[in-house]
Amino acid sequence: MEEQKPPEAPAAPAKGRGLWIGIIVVAIVIVILLAAVFGGLFAPAGPAGEDRILKIGTVLSITGGLAAFGARNLLAVIMAVDEINDAGGVLGQSIPLFNQNDDTKPAAARTAAATLISQSRVDAIIGATGSGQCAVVVPVARDNKVFEVSGSCTSVIFANLTLTGGWWARTAPPDLYQSIVAASYARTNLTLSRAASIGINNPYGVGLAQLFADNFERFGGTITTNSPRIVTEVQFGATDYTTDLEAALDVTPAPEIVYIVAYPPDGILMMKNFEAGKATHPGWANVKLLFSEGVFEQAAFLDILSKAPNNFDISGYEGTAPSAFGGVTGPLFAAWEATYKAKWGLAPFLFDDNNYDAAYLIALAAQKAGSATGQAIKDNIFAVANPPGTEIFAGEWAKALGEISAGRDINYQGASGAVDINQFGDSLSGYVIWGVDATNKAVNLEIFPESLVTSLLPAPPSTAPATAVVRESAVWSPQARVRDN
Repeated sequence: MEEQKPPEAPAAPAKGRGLWIGIIVVAIVIVILLAAVFGGLFAPAGPAGEDRILKIGTVLSITGGLAAFGARNLLAVIMAVDEINDAGGVLGQSIPLFNQNDDTKPAAARTAAATLISQSRVDAIIGATGSGQCAVVVPVARDNKVFEVSGSCTSVIFANLTLTGGWWARTAPPDLYQSIVAASYARTNLTLSRAASIGINNPYGVGLAQLFADNFERFGGTITTNSPRIVTEVQFGATDYTTDLEAALDVTPAPEIVYIVAYPPDGILMMKNFEAGKATHPGWANVKLLFSEGVFEQAAFLDILSKAPNNFDISGYEGTAPSAFGGVTGPLFAAWEATYKAKWGLAPFLFDDNNYDAAYLIALAAQKAGSATGQAIKDNIFAVANPPGTEIFAGEWAKALGEISAGRDINYQGASGAVDINQFGDSLSGYVIWGVDATNKAVNLEIFPESLVTSLLPAPPSTAPATAVVRESAVWSPQARVRDN
């Protein structure tokens, strides 16, 4: 049989033209859809039945510079959701959990939030891990009427209803309080007069470093700088910080103390540059180092610097951190910690309890509202977080269901503390001053209870209104400062 020739094809467009036209069309559609999500046009909506299914999404740093926090914080969220589902769920339905990784990048966090809203149709978002990522998630959640609760974003920028629209809360305290504690400790306890501050260039780093400088001056100290900026702003993820250290420390008069706001990778590099720089900058040896909670990590910061191959003398290191980070916790934390260890075979990590509490608050708000929408959560989050009401502790979901069913008010007392939230979405906390002992292990040097922290606020309070409820953990000392070493 003679092989037949295939029919001639119609003339094709120029090479690649059809393919590129298709790609362009698809790209335009994607851009339009993303714009709709970011602009709030796809606020979660659907069949009435969906209003009784609470869908929670997470935007956490599973990879990137904050992976040491985000990956572990996700375990705490999963633990809370599992407990709630095993005890009856929310409105009789199990909570579906959808997780997104922001790779510690703001652009990725924004896309992750949009994906959770447009594809998973979540009612609430837990996250992000870092304030730089939270800063881009907040407007996406707000514009789409999705309520966001962060367990670790502490920047003061979020205490702003113009930014959040009331669609935001956090179970970790804002940096305003930490800055006040750091400044008071440096000026009053250490009786130092001159200070400098260094912060990585994101909302957390620059914000906290600036607040420290403002409060140090408010307490009568002097911020030393030759720069137009009062804070030495350094590049997050830089390869060398020597020039930045020189800008902050090589001034006249020289600072007696420097407050450093960073994460472990940047803090480690900065300290390597600091130690190396002492050879040509002998005055650096006289500068006291005070760190934020961003580097308060034994294995990922203190051990790396104190052990081989670095073998640095870290005996003078001190820093600030919320009380829970220093082990100053509520009376039921030990039971929660035991449950966490039993489930994961690991001890809780920084912000784990805060993220666990974020999931519980969202679930309680939806249960009390009788609806699992973002609006319902927004309208009820403060009622379940604050007094008055029956105290519901971590893990007591069945008790919460009974109290809400009986029409009684509830007041959640979390794994991380009281978790009382003011109208800005901020929670309160006491703080510790941490240092290191003779074996280079972190220890508490001072305790600043909530009552002392709030007494040190500027008048009038800038982010802690008079209507905020102040509660102290049962184990915080009523004394102004308590020695622990």
